[in-house]
Formats: sequence, structure tokens, C-alpha cells
Amino acid sequence: MKTVVFILISLISFTVSAQISIKKQDSIFAEEPVKVPQIVVKVPFGERVTFGDVEIELTKVIDSRCPKNTTCVWAGEVVVEASIFKDGKPIETRKVNLNSPAKTLFNSSAQELMGHSVSPYPDVSQPKIKQEDYVLNVVWSLF
Repeated sequence: MKTVVFILISLISFTVSAQISIKKQDSIFAEEPVKVPQIVVKVPFGERVTFGDVEIELTKVIDSRCPKNTTCVWAGEVVVEASIFKDGKPIETRKVNLNSPAKTLFNSSAQELMGHSVSPYPDVSQPKIKQEDYVLNVVWSLF
């Protein structure tokens, strides 16, 4: 009798553990969230670049970053000003410090545009960068 009870308990525990392991492997129970697709798009100074139904134009760059091949007390920062257009009409002008966590240029239920970086990087051995030579790298996230 004890043997039958022991075998019965063993079978039940084996069956329960097998069911738990199957659920953990099931795709319904994803342990990591799915990442939103992101695209990095270059926005040259003075040109309008289209992101779905929105356009961005880089209008001003204030670059105080420490140039390459120098030693600075402060790393500096880069602030960009961009005009946002929807359906060809200006809706706002955004000023974004690319060294801060708040880099959003545009946000809607369908997409988000965030400033990522500006190139070229200042170099002490090169002449001062002209405004028209700057390119803003924008991260385009689609929802």
C-alpha cells in the first residue's frame, strides 16, 4: 500500500513539474519586453527631412564641446534648434541640449523623434565648423 501511494505521489509531482517547464518555454510568457524599432536618420543643416507625416529642419547649432586633441576643464555641450513641420506647416521650434536626458524633438502616438548626436566633432587642428556643415542624427522610434 505504501509503495502504491509513493508511486502515485511521484507521478503527480513529475506531471506538475513537466507542466511548469512547458509553460516557461511557451512564447506567451516572454521574459524580455519586445523593443521598439529604431532608425537613426541624418538631418543635414537647413534641409527638411521627412519622418512619416512630420518634417524636421535643423536651423541652429550651438557647439561648445571640448575639441579633439585638447584638454578642457569642462566637456562642453551641443544645443540644437530644429523646426518641426506637419503637413508642410510649421508647428513648433524645439531647442534641445544633446547632453541632457530630455532630447525629444517630436512625440506622438505613432512615433518619437529624439536628437542623438551632431557631427562633425570639433577638432583643434581643423578650422571652425560652419553651421551648414553640421548634421543632426535623429533616432526615429515607431510604435
